[in-house]
Amino acid sequence: MGTHTPNVLEIDRKLRDDFRRRVKDFGVTSETTDPLLAVLFRTVAQQIDQVYSDTGKLRQGLLHELMRGLQVQQYLATPAQAAVRLLNDLPEPRVLRAGTELNATAGSGERLVFSLDATCEVSKARIAFAFAYQDQSVRLLSGVEMSDTVQAMRPSLDAVPIGLGPQPALYLAIENLQPQLLNRHGMFFELGPGTYPVQHALCHEPWWIFSADGDLGGEGLLRPRRTNAGVYQLQFQTVETGSTGMLDTPLPSIPDGFYAGRQFLFPPMAADAPFLCRVPRLLEPVLTRILNRDAGSLLNEPRLWIKIPMPPGIPSLHHAIGGIVLHSMTASNVFARNQTVQFARDGISIPVTRQGGTPEHLVAPLTVMSTDNDPYEPAATPSASATAGRYQLHNGRLTLEPGRHSSGEEHAAANVRLWLTNGELGNRVGPGDITGFANAASLTGIRVAPLTAASGGSNGEQVASEERRFADALLTRGRIVTKQDLETAALAIDRRILQAESASGTERRPEGLRRVERLNLTLDGNGFTKPEIELPALKSQIEIALGGRLVQGLELAVEFTWQG
Repeated sequence: MGTHTPNVLEIDRKLRDDFRRRVKDFGVTSETTDPLLAVLFRTVAQQIDQVYSDTGKLRQGLLHELMRGLQVQQYLATPAQAAVRLLNDLPEPRVLRAGTELNATAGSGERLVFSLDATCEVSKARIAFAFAYQDQSVRLLSGVEMSDTVQAMRPSLDAVPIGLGPQPALYLAIENLQPQLLNRHGMFFELGPGTYPVQHALCHEPWWIFSADGDLGGEGLLRPRRTNAGVYQLQFQTVETGSTGMLDTPLPSIPDGFYAGRQFLFPPMAADAPFLCRVPRLLEPVLTRILNRDAGSLLNEPRLWIKIPMPPGIPSLHHAIGGIVLHSMTASNVFARNQTVQFARDGISIPVTRQGGTPEHLVAPLTVMSTDNDPYEPAATPSASATAGRYQLHNGRLTLEPGRHSSGEEHAAANVRLWLTNGELGNRVGPGDITGFANAASLTGIRVAPLTAASGGSNGEQVASEERRFADALLTRGRIVTKQDLETAALAIDRRILQAESASGTERRPEGLRRVERLNLTLDGNGFTKPEIELPALKSQIEIALGGRLVQGLELAVEFTWQG
């Protein structure tokens, strides 16, 4: 049987009847209603009707309150994302910081702002050539722009048979390098439809840089790590990660953009890094056939060589990769707005976006601080400080609870910095609609070239997505509690882990008896290029990723067995 939602008139009539009934209980009867009471009943009826007429917003408001209580990040709006190519007309490299603003124009005429997602460096380096090894043959990637010297030799685009093992791989050669090689250089992969396995492999497989002797060594092993907006930062496995520098100042996280998993950023490199070599020995015969038998001088030129292994069964790399662009970076339609809130003048609840004109939507609060730079904390975050100010987002408004000075006096004002986006409007920016830098005077010699259209922007997270993230937060909140939790988490770390089995027990250690969770992982024997180098790095990654999520008091022991 269906339910009937009362309208305003029915609610008003019910309020009047209830009022008469209650008054009659005290012996008072009246056939007429006081005009003031009539206005009051109608006003209350309209308020009740607004609540009942949009139960979706009521449910969403309750969901947001629960997410705040569990400290689950709330994605209010998703910026549109585009990839741009950066060209350097100067001989020396230039550094572009994360958040550098770019001017853009939507197809409907609105002027928008995009910001670079990560700090990158632009130099004169270029891709000499790129080729794919698959099915026991090597083929040049026709979609990759090769250097003029290589193009002048009229290289063959046909597949050349060669036996380099069962594992497919991409090979890249970078030339015209500065002393710091590929220091913080960005690289973008243009992928065709239906090529998610290739994208997944780029984000999870190890990357290798050949050493000076043309071989693979531990010093050249790289691992991708997701950073802001879905940009993947490559990190050397043999280098200890220290504190973040000025160029690596973390920003509040925004969700993966439309081009997440296609933009990669090389790590900082020292000027004396031993990564320049001639053509690796195994590749020299096949490159001689592809280029020219008289290409000795070209092959002997020192370059930086990169190998990206791929898992078996990957789609055809020659067709999947439409292009590889060096000196690229993704940019998201986000911009910061600063506002000083005077509590006596503005109150403690302010709207987070402007009304009218170009639409704006909140992505995340960047900082909320007092005028003396005392940070305000989210209302749902526990804090030992009794004087710290608080803030919370609700129904498009930012509500502040003023903090106190050490003297006990309340703060008179707070500085609010918000990260905003134009949401779906950003999706109307085409490949050539990002025209240049907002502060072009400080970036002379650097030009922006079109690469992709902007896409993926939304005016707010869908309720279904919020419910999924909330449900995920309720399941152990990322902690490993059960045996199945441990095995599932281990399998998710690396695709070369084929099977996971765990066993609990008590073992005698030098410091006494300890509860130990022994994890045995079965590895794909054909998935490793240099097992003696990759295995210790993989073990360290597993211990760090899982050890911090185990129940307190448990120790993790990782063992490997091979298959194939």
